[in-house]
Formats: sequence, C-alpha cells, structure tokens
Amino acid sequence: MSLSSFLKESNLNTEVSRKIMRLIGRFTIVLLVATGLITSSVAIGVEDTKGSLELSTEKEMVSEFGIQYKLYFNNDGHNLTIEATNPTSSRQYSGVSVTVDGATIRNTNHQLGSGETSNTTIKIQSALNALETSHEIRVSTYGAARSFTFTREIDATNSTTVPTPYIADTSVSSGSIDGEKSVVVNITVTNPSDQRYPTKLMVHTSGTDGSLYLPTADPGESTNVTVELLDDPDSVVVGEARLYAYDLNDSSGGIDQVGFEGRVNGTTSTWNESYTAIEGPWSEDAYRYENSSVDRPGFFERASDGNEVGGVPVVVPGVAFAALLGLAFLVRRAR
Repeated sequence: MSLSSFLKESNLNTEVSRKIMRLIGRFTIVLLVATGLITSSVAIGVEDTKGSLELSTEKEMVSEFGIQYKLYFNNDGHNLTIEATNPTSSRQYSGVSVTVDGATIRNTNHQLGSGETSNTTIKIQSALNALETSHEIRVSTYGAARSFTFTREIDATNSTTVPTPYIADTSVSSGSIDGEKSVVVNITVTNPSDQRYPTKLMVHTSGTDGSLYLPTADPGESTNVTVELLDDPDSVVVGEARLYAYDLNDSSGGIDQVGFEGRVNGTTSTWNESYTAIEGPWSEDAYRYENSSVDRPGFFERASDGNEVGGVPVVVPGVAFAALLGLAFLVRRAR
C-alpha cells in the first residue's frame, strides 16, 4: 500500500494529509539533492585523481601571443617533448624555459610563422636531483606555465642513469697551507649532471681525524681542492674521502666515497668504497680511521727497528739472526 492510499483510508482530514505529503515531498527533494552532491563529490574526486595521472603525461597551454603548446612527458624514459604551433595569421614569438628540480636546462626564444609547428624532445635524466624523491618539471612561456610532478627514489652513490658528482682523482703530495709546509691530498670533484649540488668533502687518514672542505663543482665542470693532512711526510698516507650533502652522519646525503694510499712525491692508488655515514670530528663519538694493513708494521719493518735505505726497511744483522733463530724454533716445534 502506498503512503497516499494509507492517508486516504485513515481518518485524518484532507488538510492534514496534504501537509504530511508536502513535508514528505520536501524531505525527498533534500535527500535527492544531498545524495547527488555526495555522488558528485565522490565522482569529482575520482576524476581529479585520474586526471592527474593522465595529465602527468600530457598537458596544453597557450602563450599570450597565441602560440599553442602540447607537452608530452614520458615517465619511463624521462623524456619531455614540446610541440609548438602558431594558429595565428602572423609570425609570433615562441619561447620556452624548462626547469627540472629547480635547475634550468633549456631557455629558448624564437619565432614561428603562421601555421608553422616545431617539435623539441629533451632528456631530463641529467637534471634530476638524486638527493630528492619528489621531482618537478616546469615548462613556462609568455604568460603561461605547466608542471609535471612525479616521485622516484635515486641511489646517489650508485646510480647508472642519473649522473651525480664524484671524486675523480686523488693524489698525496706536499703543499703549503697558510704559508706552512704540510702533507696534503689533492682531490678533484667532477659534476657531470645539470644540477648544482652543495657538496662537502670530509677526509680521514691514519694521522688526520677529519679535514672538512666545501668543493662545489658547477654543472658539467670539475673543481680541485687541496686538503691539509697531519700525517708524517715520510709515512705511507692511507685514508678515505667522503663526498656528501646534508649531514655527515646522514646516509641519505651520501654521494661518493673512495679510499686512497700514497706517499709524498710518490704514486697514489685509489679504490671505490660503499658510502657509510659517520660521526664528525666535532661530535663526542667522533669517527677515527683505522687501516690494519698500514698501522701494523710488517715483519721486516719490525725487524729493521726503523732502519731504512731509500724508504726500504733494512734488517740489521743481530736482529736478523734473532728473527731467523726464532723462525727455526717455530719450524722445529711444528715438526
């Protein structure tokens, strides 16, 4: 039975029935409107989400001169394609500026004839900031701009696709620091990327508990820094150099780390190391570099008791005889 039939069969008078029906009608309208708003808001939310995903690969904009731009971003290959068309009846300026994570990688300004179209594809890999997870590509022209945003985690210490600064060369030598002679290590930092990283360099050796410098290399350039050491100029200098941003004890700011070994006026060998965060010399639990192969003297160095000829340990006869006697004793006991 419907509600109207129920009211007719009831003893309620006609006026009361009409009032009840009007109230029910109003409630139904409010309910329908509210339901529609809720449904609409949910639908808008879904469309916005889908739209952001779709527009993250294609966007359009029009400059104040009437140039129409279509922007295509390939998230897999990290390529940006810019298509510019002049639909007007006269020649117009067509200029764009492209920035990636704040670094400007393209800034052009030219003209397009009536009905003319130009296409440009830009690789943005070398401009990504390897220390960030959220990335932004911004394309701007006269009176208009569009942005693409995406997330990507990059291992700054071991990336094969996104270039980052690195320690290119290390050599131990003698130098002059503030007018005084000192053992130094000359380090070259190279930046092959389009980003300008505010890098720091910390060097530890067996005789130096941390030496800090700020060698920032411009994009596509290299910079050299002479690091003062406290090591004995006649000793083998062994240590490690860390290139990083942020804090020394924050592994997320690590960029490169190498080990090195060399002598003043001699050759220096280097090797790559996995980056490890450490405490700086200013902290209570400061890191100290230790290299067992260098800190512990070898057999002939111990037997020479510090006697050297041309840097080579020389064993004196008495010590040599005692050493050989001890060796013979060990051999006889082994039998």
